[in-house]
Amino acid sequence: MRTFFLVLGLICLAFSAQPSEAVEVLHTYDSMKEDTQELASQYPDIAIYSEHGISTGLDLEIFSVDVALNITELTDEELNALPTMYVDGTHHGNEGMSAEASFLFLQDVLQRSAADSSYLEGKRLVVTPSVNPDGYVLDCRSNWNGVDLNRNYPYMWGMYGTSDTPNFCPVSGTYKGSSEGSEIETQVNMELMRNMNLYVYFSAHTGSNDIVLPWKITGEFAVPIADWDLYEYFLNESANVSGLTYRDPGGAGESIAWGYGARGALSLIVEVDDMQWSPLVSTTIRGALSNELLMYDMAWENLKFVGGHLQIIDESYDSVTVQNIGWGAAYNVTTGNEIIERVERNQVITLSKNYNFLQYNRLIHEGEEADLTLITMNLTSMSNPNSGTTPSIDFISITLSLAIVSALRRKK
Repeated sequence: MRTFFLVLGLICLAFSAQPSEAVEVLHTYDSMKEDTQELASQYPDIAIYSEHGISTGLDLEIFSVDVALNITELTDEELNALPTMYVDGTHHGNEGMSAEASFLFLQDVLQRSAADSSYLEGKRLVVTPSVNPDGYVLDCRSNWNGVDLNRNYPYMWGMYGTSDTPNFCPVSGTYKGSSEGSEIETQVNMELMRNMNLYVYFSAHTGSNDIVLPWKITGEFAVPIADWDLYEYFLNESANVSGLTYRDPGGAGESIAWGYGARGALSLIVEVDDMQWSPLVSTTIRGALSNELLMYDMAWENLKFVGGHLQIIDESYDSVTVQNIGWGAAYNVTTGNEIIERVERNQVITLSKNYNFLQYNRLIHEGEEADLTLITMNLTSMSNPNSGTTPSIDFISITLSLAIVSALRRKK
């Protein structure tokens, strides 16, 4: 049966891919892979192309480009610690413009970083143009097994808006898969994100030309987003540059639910265009995606501020004053003794300095790993001008302080 659908899909693709005077032709899977690899090779000091496994049916590689300053000199530990923005496309294989948005954003960041290294300093970008290579080749929403990959992620899997029946090309559907995270493509994408200090995750789609939240915040299946103040601020900033509104998702088990729920990243679907494939010649592919690319740029340029972001504005031998210049609150702020549970955006606080570091969580939602959102800042060791000594810090007080922080986290 699937062989029939494969042949049918290839025939349909052959006819639909024929260029005409009114259409700008998009990438195919093969040309996207070739152009992505070529693009990365033009910037060997900051970009690495890699492949992460093969698709379910056609044995096609899932490929990505990793971008960071002096990337070939970084250890895996150093690379994985960098604040990261992750962008992917074509969870639904028939949404070709989503791959184009991912590719164009990658191209823009590489070009700007080569001209000005500060554009890349202290952060990391990872781009996967196609999560669903089989669907991309066959012009199908689902993967080879008839699974809607954007209903297959473990977080909130199967709660609503899904189907229990596979849908093979050319039929579209929302089959959630036989179990959560059952598909190779889903597993590859999750493993990629587990090796990132993920701050922002944009998953590109097409169809409605708006922004989709990680899960429903209204209606029957509503679940509050713990970091809603951050989301709301970000969405308002996004609307200023893109004009896009936001909405609840249509189904559960989406990649962005897992991105925020499990990995602690501000995660959104960006419906980059209301067309599935090629724009008319009256505009270009880039022109059709111009507003969305401005949103991608805005997220990248402000990546470090996505969440609480404390900046030291004054420090003495026994105290430190910080301001939260991030786009969200900072939580459990401590210098080894007292704990400030929440520091709002733009708020200034002063803490007694009982240790030579400052710690806080940049989000209140932790994710699947302890300390996933924990930030540690080194403080300056200073002598007491009256006694010539540094503040007394004993082992017991440090241990008690860290125990208090741990207990606060368990309460959330």
